[in-house]
Amino acid sequence: MSKRVVGIVSALCALVLGSVPAAAVAAVPVPDAGSAVVTVRTGGDRVSDTQVAGLAGVQLGLFTSETDTVPVALCTSDTDGDCSFVLADPLLGSSYWVGQVDVPAGWYANPTLRTGRASGSESVASAYRFQTPAVQAGQTYRSTSEFMISSSNSLPTRSNGVWQQSRVNPSLDAQCGSDVAIVMDLSASVGSALPQLKQAADAFANALVGTPSRGAVFSFSRQSPSVEAATGQVSENRPGLISLSTQAGADAFTSHYASWGLGSGTNWDQALQQVAGSPEQYDVVVVLTDGNPDRWGATHGDGSNTHFTDVEAAVFSANTIKAKGTRVVSFGIGSGVEGISSLNLAAISGQTAFDGTNVASADYFQTADYASAAAQLGQLALAGCTGTLSVVKQIVPATTTGSDITGAVPAGAGWTFEAQAAEDGTVVAPPVATTTDDGTGSVSFDLTPAAGASSSGVTVSERQQPGYSLVPQAGQNAVCTDLTTGAAVASTSVGTTGFAVDVPAASGVSCIVYNRAPAEASITVDKVWVVDGEEYADGAQPGGLTAALELTGPNGAGPTPQDFGVARPGYTAGDPVEVSEETTVDLEGCTVTASGLETAAGEPVSTTLPAVVTLSIGANAYTLRNTVDCVAEPTPAPSDPSPIDPGSAPGSGSLANSGLDATSLALSVAVGLAAVFGGLALGLTRVFRRR
Repeated sequence: MSKRVVGIVSALCALVLGSVPAAAVAAVPVPDAGSAVVTVRTGGDRVSDTQVAGLAGVQLGLFTSETDTVPVALCTSDTDGDCSFVLADPLLGSSYWVGQVDVPAGWYANPTLRTGRASGSESVASAYRFQTPAVQAGQTYRSTSEFMISSSNSLPTRSNGVWQQSRVNPSLDAQCGSDVAIVMDLSASVGSALPQLKQAADAFANALVGTPSRGAVFSFSRQSPSVEAATGQVSENRPGLISLSTQAGADAFTSHYASWGLGSGTNWDQALQQVAGSPEQYDVVVVLTDGNPDRWGATHGDGSNTHFTDVEAAVFSANTIKAKGTRVVSFGIGSGVEGISSLNLAAISGQTAFDGTNVASADYFQTADYASAAAQLGQLALAGCTGTLSVVKQIVPATTTGSDITGAVPAGAGWTFEAQAAEDGTVVAPPVATTTDDGTGSVSFDLTPAAGASSSGVTVSERQQPGYSLVPQAGQNAVCTDLTTGAAVASTSVGTTGFAVDVPAASGVSCIVYNRAPAEASITVDKVWVVDGEEYADGAQPGGLTAALELTGPNGAGPTPQDFGVARPGYTAGDPVEVSEETTVDLEGCTVTASGLETAAGEPVSTTLPAVVTLSIGANAYTLRNTVDCVAEPTPAPSDPSPIDPGSAPGSGSLANSGLDATSLALSVAVGLAAVFGGLALGLTRVFRRR
């Protein structure tokens, strides 16, 4: 091809190889009568099951053959992901191959992908290039309609029409402890090796015990989560992070997948979509698979063969995970993913293969069996722990005694540890670390030995919290273990809460410190009124009877008001609490004849107030009982009426014969009533106050 011919390509295309030109927003060109347009959609991150975001800065070339290395034209994708070639004579009338020339910073190309049977047989390293039709003037040829895209499962290079490239794999932070998601292939091809697959995952989780680590787990076969073919049981994904800092936590994690069974098919894309859609932020995602993908999306793929589209879709989903800063590590286990299957493993993770020495930097692994995978997973789990000290704080229930640590759980946020080098020249970073609310109860210190030393001596002390007490084990303030070998590491108690330990430069050490929680207690006081022998709950008693409760504490506080029937927390078992009340009786003739405090079961505690009680662990319930007796005013006996003279005329006892007229009688009645009500107003109002 002459330089003159190359020069005919439109100015929309770069004419020389080199750095990728800056992308611009531009619509796909419309060909005129003397030109043709070839446009390719380039993709980056998956947006949804059916949509991939365009990627700017991808440089593609048109080649005269599938193996040609010198392009006749170049284009660079715009921000919509469209990479368009505008061709004129003498380039019209010919067919071309589209191939990748360059990628934007932070990405890498996959110029070759593995196709063939998903089981690993009939493997072919297929060039990721696509042939256009013979281009004709006035026509537009799109990768999503006229070429590249295909719906034929008989075509190994079937594509979804969007050009794939992979994000560079984020590196792992140099730290001990990670948030990890394990993605497990439950396709039928796993077969009788299913227990070994689970054991490999177990090895990874168990290796992280003693570190500030958490784990999530996902399943896949033809879909994610996987569905067991024999029973229809769903192997539910567990995207939430579970603490792995203790063996109890690791056991809880592994129990989630212990009962999982096998499905059918292999859908890398759906599994990675599920991870990408999780609200959790993982540090690393580990994919364990025994075969190449044969499905993508929710329903696509034939379940037997690996096409470009099966891998493309997985690449886009993996890109979305990497975009969050999460590292993706792929493990191909067994003969189904040996040899050139590395092309597909690398496409979803990164380009660096495990060589036996680079476990921390390897993007993908190919192992002969699950036992080998388990060993490598264990190494990967501890890759950042060399020369570190992890401290795990566990809280022992208050109901235990002595050295019993039954029921211990990781501490919450706010436990602070200070680490100091035992020798000059040893560097400890950070010098102070505090637990967070991540559920691990753990912190980690990076240690650099002094020049010429093979280990770092360090002294650790904790800032004790009120009410807590250290629970030594075998007379020592900490229990330490070598993370690599699992062997016990000697430590020496320092003071009442500290310890000293040597950490080998070639390994990591984890130390557990146990603290017994304070015996938390609360108090609730109910109220009962007994009025003339009839019992009333507080609030249901006759009007005019009221009482106000006061309690002392917690933390030594003086008496303050407290509602009846409402618990007051914050106490520690053994705390004394003073119970008092103020009663008011505003009923004539009524007096409080007895007041006392009793247990919820009715057992007397005190017959006088205030009363002091000592709290037990947990909820403490009491009742204040007041007895009220009311005495009615005596009613005077009625006087005998004046005898009536039998000889009197009928009606002689009427007002007319009484010597009182109606006006005088009304006045007498009014005066009498006023006297009565005045007496009531001045009647006894008794207020009894008992404290």
